[in-house]
Amino acid sequence: MKRLVFLMVAAVVMVSGCGSTPEKKINVQLMKNDPPMGCLMVGDIQSKGDDMNEAKAHLRQQAADKGGNYVRLDALSMAGGDAIAAGAAFHCPQPGSPEKSESKPE
Repeated sequence: MKRLVFLMVAAVVMVSGCGSTPEKKINVQLMKNDPPMGCLMVGDIQSKGDDMNEAKAHLRQQAADKGGNYVRLDALSMAGGDAIAAGAAFHCPQPGSPEKSESKPE
């Protein structure tokens, strides 16, 4: 009986260790074009991944970490089996959002 309980507990521990936390959805546009008017650059970003999709996903994550929601993709290439991506992160005001806009004194 003790052995059965031990095996059940061990199985639960092993299975729970394999679970992953769902990734937070990142809402960052990745485009080759310059951002729309009114966007502020928050920094240059670079990433590397096993494939191009992973490298672009890392760029989006870096932009989000800097407070950005738009990435201008400047370079995407393969080098030595790795995908390399580079770009610039921007924060763009969202339509209908109550973000403060800089007003110039009259």
